[in-house]
Amino acid sequence: MSLFNLKIAMVTSTYPRYQGDGVGSFIHSLACSLSRLGHEVQVFAPFDPAVDPTWWPGVSVQRIKYIWPDTWSVLGHARSLKNDMSLKWHAFPLVILFSLLTIRRLYPQIIQSNFDVVYASWLVPSGFIGGVVRHLTGVPMVIHLHGSDVFVVERYKILHPFARFVLNTANHVIACSTDLATRVIRFGLSAERITVIPYGVDAERYMLADQVLNPFAQLFKDKSWKVVMGMGRLVPKKGFAYLLRAAPIILSRFPNTLFVIVGEGDSRSQLEALVKEEGIQKNVLFVGRIPWDQTPAYLKMADVFVVPSIRDEAGNVDGLPNVLLEAMAAGCAIVASRIGGIPDVIHDGENGLLVPPKDEVALAEAICSLLSNERLRRRLGEAAQKTTITQYKWMQIAERIEAVLKASVGRL
Repeated sequence: MSLFNLKIAMVTSTYPRYQGDGVGSFIHSLACSLSRLGHEVQVFAPFDPAVDPTWWPGVSVQRIKYIWPDTWSVLGHARSLKNDMSLKWHAFPLVILFSLLTIRRLYPQIIQSNFDVVYASWLVPSGFIGGVVRHLTGVPMVIHLHGSDVFVVERYKILHPFARFVLNTANHVIACSTDLATRVIRFGLSAERITVIPYGVDAERYMLADQVLNPFAQLFKDKSWKVVMGMGRLVPKKGFAYLLRAAPIILSRFPNTLFVIVGEGDSRSQLEALVKEEGIQKNVLFVGRIPWDQTPAYLKMADVFVVPSIRDEAGNVDGLPNVLLEAMAAGCAIVASRIGGIPDVIHDGENGLLVPPKDEVALAEAICSLLSNERLRRRLGEAAQKTTITQYKWMQIAERIEAVLKASVGRL
C-alpha cells in the first residue's frame, strides 16, 4: 500500500443486497468511488436473506449474521422505522445483536489486517460499533450522518449517552447537509470537527437513460399527458400527501396531468385513500417499488419532478434525498420543498423551484408555472443537470471524503 492509499473498514447497517437494490445504493456508489481512487475498501454489513451470492458489487462485503433463523434478519434496509417516525419493536434487540457481533468480527481484523480507518455510516448502530473499535484499537474513526440516524437519537433520550460517546470518540464527522450538521452540533460536537459533504450521483447514468426501457413507456407516449412525478419511500416525511392535495388545483388548469408516484412504504394505503377522497383516481398512478437501475428511464418521462419533503409529526426530515440529485442529473424540471438539505443543492429560480413545506397551494402554483412554460422547464432542467456534472459526481464527492479520511489518519 502506498503512502497515500488507505485501507478502509466501512461499517453500515444498510447495503444493496442484489443488482438493482435501491436501498443503500448511495453507500455502494461511495464505496466503489473510494475504491476507484485507489483505496482498499472492506464493507461490513448485516446479513440479509435477500442477498444474492452471485452478485459482485465491486468491493468486498462481509455480511454479519446476528440472529437465527435467517428470516429474522430484518435490520436495516428501511425496515427499522415505522413510517420513518418511530422505531419498530424489533429494532432495539437486533441493533444490540448486530453491534456486538460486528465488533467481535471487526476488532481482530482491524489489528490483523492493518486497517487505517473505520468509516461508519449512520450514527447508530455503525457509529457505536466504530466508536468501540476505535476505543479498543486506537484506529481513527470517521462517521457519516444521513438524517434518520440523528432523528432517532433526538427522539429517544435513552440513546443520548451513546450518541455523545460516538461523537466524542470520532476523529471527524461528515453530514450530508447544513441542516443536519446544525442539529448534531447541539449534542456538543464542535463545529471544527464536522464537515458538510452532500451525496453524489452517477450523472452519466441518468443523462444517457433511454425511456423506452420503462414498462410504462407506451402509456406515457400519449403526448396529451403532462407527467408530474414523485419518487421515494411512501412515508410521511416525503410529503406525497401534499402533492396529492395539490393535484385538484393543478387539474383545474391542466386536466390532462398524470401524477406518477414511484415507490413503496407504510403510508401507501393512506395515500390511496387520499386519492379517492380527492376524486382524482383517473389521474394518479402508483407504480410501486422499481429496481434502482430503472430509475433513470422513469425520470426521463417526467415533465415536472416534485420533491415535496416535510418535517413529519415526529420531527423527522430528509437529510438530502438521493432522488433529488438523480432527478437533477436526468435534467428534470424540479419543484422541491425549502427544508433539510434541499436548499443546499437547489437554488430557487436557478436550477429548480423551492416552495414552503406543507403548502399545497404554493406547491400547485409552482408546478403549474412549469407545466405552462416549456422554455422554463428546459432552462431549469439544463441548469440542474449542469449542477450535478460540475459539483455532484460521485468521484468529486469521494475526493472530498477522501480528504477527510486522510486528515483523520494524518496522511494529508
